[in-house]
Amino acid sequence: MNLFQPIENRGPLSKQVEEELTRAIRKGQYQPLQKLPTENELCSIFNVSRTVVREAIKGLNAKGIVEVKKGSGAYVSEMSIKNASETLNMFFKLSSDQDVMLSTIDSRAMIEPMIAAKSALVRTEDHLAQLQENIQKMKQCPLENKRKEAELDNQFHRILLDCVDNPVLHLLVDPIFNLMPKFKLGVFAKSVEGNLEKDKEEMMHYHQLIADAIISQDAKKAENFMREHLRITRENYIKALKQ
Repeated sequence: MNLFQPIENRGPLSKQVEEELTRAIRKGQYQPLQKLPTENELCSIFNVSRTVVREAIKGLNAKGIVEVKKGSGAYVSEMSIKNASETLNMFFKLSSDQDVMLSTIDSRAMIEPMIAAKSALVRTEDHLAQLQENIQKMKQCPLENKRKEAELDNQFHRILLDCVDNPVLHLLVDPIFNLMPKFKLGVFAKSVEGNLEKDKEEMMHYHQLIADAIISQDAKKAENFMREHLRITRENYIKALKQ
């Protein structure tokens, strides 16, 4: 039984081979950690040169679909949430584009209000204790220690994500949260209005409102306060860019 479609004149041969191998992997014809056919076998299967096969495998490796082991061959990568998350983490870590940053805030505004609402319904006593401890540490954090403040701000939002306990949601949102301390330090290192105390009070005001809504299990209030919190974050980001 032939696993692959014939290679035709429809673009670069290496891309066609890459697409066929990707299709076979997605259909489960090659399982995670399973070795792909050798270079010679792939050359024979697709009737192409070694150069074409090597370019195709290089493309699959760059995408994290296969892992190339020197002297052994190409193996299907072990697909996992951890691997996927690491790829997203790298993208956000290397990105400093202003549009990406703005899109990140907009993405949070679409996702986090729902997380806050769900958290209000499913939170445990342990989560409430973590929120209260986080808010207390934020109050005690010196104004000049912006790095610690950024970490605590990030931790507050992570606690809400932990309440929901959804591994796919973690995959989608974790890389964004990993970026936020660096983002906050880079963009908001100086107060938009030159008033660090006012900025901190504003952030803590919304954190407390969100926490209180979650404590009282008021999902609608938690959602609305989070939406307003992120709306102001977006406005401050735009102001910071104009400075």
